[in-house]
Amino acid sequence: TPSERELVIIPASHTSLPKKKQYTEPTQMRAAIRPGFFGGNLPSLSTTQAKPIFTPSTNPNDVLVKVKSAAINPVDYKLPKFVAGPIFGLDFSGVVENVGESVTDFAIGDAVFGTTPTGSLADYTVVDTKRIAKFREEDWSFLEAAALPTAYVTSLQGLKVGKVSEGSSVLIIGASGGCGLAAVHLAKAMGADRIIAICSGKNAQLVTEAGATEVVYYNRNETLQAFFDENEGKIQCVYDAATGSGRGEEYTETSMSLLIPDSGEYVQLNGSTSVWVKGLMLKRLAQHQHLIVTDMNTADLEEVLLSLKEINVKPLMNVMPFTEEGIKEGFDLLKSRRTKGKIVFDLS
Repeated sequence: TPSERELVIIPASHTSLPKKKQYTEPTQMRAAIRPGFFGGNLPSLSTTQAKPIFTPSTNPNDVLVKVKSAAINPVDYKLPKFVAGPIFGLDFSGVVENVGESVTDFAIGDAVFGTTPTGSLADYTVVDTKRIAKFREEDWSFLEAAALPTAYVTSLQGLKVGKVSEGSSVLIIGASGGCGLAAVHLAKAMGADRIIAICSGKNAQLVTEAGATEVVYYNRNETLQAFFDENEGKIQCVYDAATGSGRGEEYTETSMSLLIPDSGEYVQLNGSTSVWVKGLMLKRLAQHQHLIVTDMNTADLEEVLLSLKEINVKPLMNVMPFTEEGIKEGFDLLKSRRTKGKIVFDLS
């Protein structure tokens, strides 16, 4: 009848209700990888590297980090692939994306920095929480935080072995590089009143502004020798970031002669094969001679932040894009051994 209304059923396929977007967890990522079996060549940028698999139950003490910035060190191109793994890099900063079921000190969303044994030049990394620390984004950028771990923790631990304290005298050999500048900064923070930097003349202003009280040019032989002659037995700590670094530098014998008798300490970051064998395997280095192997840990990372904040200092950086060209430029600069400060890649 005219008063009756016809019920029309519209098929579901014709409705215009909005569809929910489906989120697919990425399974691939960008990474700077070691090519070939030994990995001795320049890194290549892969965009199809498998993202690390992370589950809270199988990674109870780890966190998954979205990497924002990563820095490189000489060890990155010196170690073979079967030792260092397929992905380049140790130092990183980023944001925690997931946490293991036993993790209590870190939470999703925390800004963190530290080192990772699985490679930092990648969009993601999985790392044990013992190797990282949190930082405030109001105080540090991700680039600055990534520049700190290896250079500054190594320097902190080396200067402690060197018994540096208020009023100490410290000689830093190779003072304009990443570890050298870090040692200058931290020696200042520790209260050393005599900080002598050995570097080239062109970097004298750089190390002076960083905190050095004296500068000796390594490429002026007479001046360098005069310094060693005049300072026998006067230095508490010699922090040597140059010996064994690749071009025949050797400061060990002359450095040992500078130490204050019975209390001075010689701390070296590298050396010949025999030094590594004696230092790590045989434990038979000379008295007061030390070969530093960095022990990355949360407490020392936090101490670095506090020390640099006390003296109002930030790391010197060479920032590179995370592209094929940027990676090549960064490693070429690192291998040139003419780098001032740290080489840091922006992955954000």
